Amino acid sequence: MRLRNTVFLAALLAAIVAYLYFVERKHIEQEAKKETLLTVNADAVTAVTLAYPDREIALEQRDGTWYVTKPVEALADGVAVKNMIRAIADAEVKKTIDDPPADLAPFGLAQPEVTVTLSEKGQPLPALKVGKTTGVSFSTYVQRADQPKIFLTGSGFHAGMDKQPKDLRDKTIVSLDDTAVSAVELRGPNGVVALAKQDGNWMITAPSQHRADNNAVRALLSTVRNLRATDFANDKPADADLAAYGLDHPARELVLHSGDQAVTLQLGKESEQGLYVRTADRPTVFVIGKWAKADLDKGVNELRDKTILTFDPTQVGSLVVTRGDGGAFTLTATDGKWALSGSDQPVNPAAASSFVGTLSRLVGTQVLAEAAGDLAAYGLAPPTLSVTVKTPDGAALGTVHLGSRSPNPPAVEYTAMRDGDPAVFQLRDNQFKQLDRSPGAFVQIPDEAPGGAMAPFVPADEAH
Repeated sequence: MRLRNTVFLAALLAAIVAYLYFVERKHIEQEAKKETLLTVNADAVTAVTLAYPDREIALEQRDGTWYVTKPVEALADGVAVKNMIRAIADAEVKKTIDDPPADLAPFGLAQPEVTVTLSEKGQPLPALKVGKTTGVSFSTYVQRADQPKIFLTGSGFHAGMDKQPKDLRDKTIVSLDDTAVSAVELRGPNGVVALAKQDGNWMITAPSQHRADNNAVRALLSTVRNLRATDFANDKPADADLAAYGLDHPARELVLHSGDQAVTLQLGKESEQGLYVRTADRPTVFVIGKWAKADLDKGVNELRDKTILTFDPTQVGSLVVTRGDGGAFTLTATDGKWALSGSDQPVNPAAASSFVGTLSRLVGTQVLAEAAGDLAAYGLAPPTLSVTVKTPDGAALGTVHLGSRSPNPPAVEYTAMRDGDPAVFQLRDNQFKQLDRSPGAFVQIPDEAPGGAMAPFVPADEAH
């Protein structure tokens, strides 16, 4: 019985294999050899022409780089051109009309919406006349110049061939290697802000000297590098045209220095389409998104380092806190454990670590004054609280003063400054609130796990 079953299964398996080999193989081979509109090697295409009723776009490859040659001489977007060529080479034939009527107007082929011609290694291939898109089968009518029959291909082919010159042009405005830029000048109505890279860090050198915020400068350079045109306003503007674009005397310029070379980006007027810009070494006027103006219009306040206090939290031995309301206390760290002056109750380690962590990377949002004459105007005479950070051996790591004011009531603005630095900085609300602590905020409730809720402070002489 077992032998007979084995023989039967073997015969069945052989029949299935034979079916797959002789029947399905042909179907698979046919699927692999689907008919396309053109037989072309996309990588060998050297020229493309798109002829529309109202315009013509011509592209040409030179030494591996694509260029637009009509209606303007310009660098092409190589990725966009290659994607378009690939779409043409891969366009499959869904169906054919072998005996089309004499009147091709119903198919949109009497006056094609676009005629596409590819050249492979310098040799033109049969042109493709692109007609209408059907509303039922979602197909596009196409006719080859060398054949009378009509092909139906996917409807996406019609949309893919509907191009404007700007769709195929390179939209890069500034070719920039961020790491190679060594100096930057920002010229605007309020003067010049100059930056220079020194030992890998950015410094503001004019109109005043400050350490720059490396992240802010990198963000500025990244914005310039990533600028892309949304349109091209004029490729050969006359002086009158430059005035119309606000580029005859640009209100703002960014000069990027790299070695012995410099690139100048000029910002002009805004229009409904966007912001007009150009580079001093190229004639083209570009249109970019209006959002870029705010990202490029930076001054000292936006670019300078706003660090108020920074230190290694593991090096802290004590925190001396003096409050404007008369309270004062000290947090002391011994062998990793915190103690609160005037209390024998345990300190919540999470509360102490959070307090130290906020202080150790205290950075303002903006500079309110480089050298405030009247500290009371900033809520710092007296301050709401002052904190001195010391090492275990008593050396000071820094002292900060925090306050608040209401220049536009009822809104509150939080302020801070550090001993030895005359600048007044603005703090975020959450920064101030994380530091505006009373002694009780650090006491751990009895029987709770470290890091839980915090109990009110009870002085040592009242604890019993």
